[in-house]
Amino acid sequence: MLLLLTRPRYDTPTHYLFYWAGLFIDEAKKNGVKIIDLDKGKAKKKKLHSYLAKQPIDTVILNGHGNQKAVAGEDNEIILSTGDGTELLKNKTIFVRACDAGAILGKEIMQQGAKGFIGYVQPFIFPSDKDSFNKPLEDELAAPVLECSNQVGTSLIKGKSVSEAHKDSLDKYTKAIDKYSSSEATNSFLLPILLWNMTSQVCYQP
Repeated sequence: MLLLLTRPRYDTPTHYLFYWAGLFIDEAKKNGVKIIDLDKGKAKKKKLHSYLAKQPIDTVILNGHGNQKAVAGEDNEIILSTGDGTELLKNKTIFVRACDAGAILGKEIMQQGAKGFIGYVQPFIFPSDKDSFNKPLEDELAAPVLECSNQVGTSLIKGKSVSEAHKDSLDKYTKAIDKYSSSEATNSFLLPILLWNMTSQVCYQP
């Protein structure tokens, strides 16, 4: 398998996603998956489209800001949008961790012949502790949410189908929701966030 990953980093949300998506690199190495890591300044439209056109990529994981019709890379540059690049995703499996991109962009990606798509039809949200900014992977507020989302990529890297990866992620959300529903839970405010992202996550397949 050849995996392409984008990891822009230029504000707080992308700073966190940069590190959490970085865990996919370790997972890829463990599973013998080759990876193209478009991090920071490499997360640009020209580079993304060039790799998609020229390399035999199987799986694509995009992290960044987005809207219903587009997803952005470094410095909020649009790197994939409806009518611009979706045809390059034919026969590929896609996970887009960006706000709203599952609503319209994801459907067009499938119409262009993708094997499967997982994304969000509403904003993807997570809390963060400003004191943990320099250690995003240790942020106890962000971790429960991002662990559930990360499960999608982890399962795809392990060779699971989009439907299996989607289910694995939803199962992780369910366990987290059960945990924070308990009377002893201290961070019960995470519940609506976990529920929001869980119900916003969609899976499309042919």
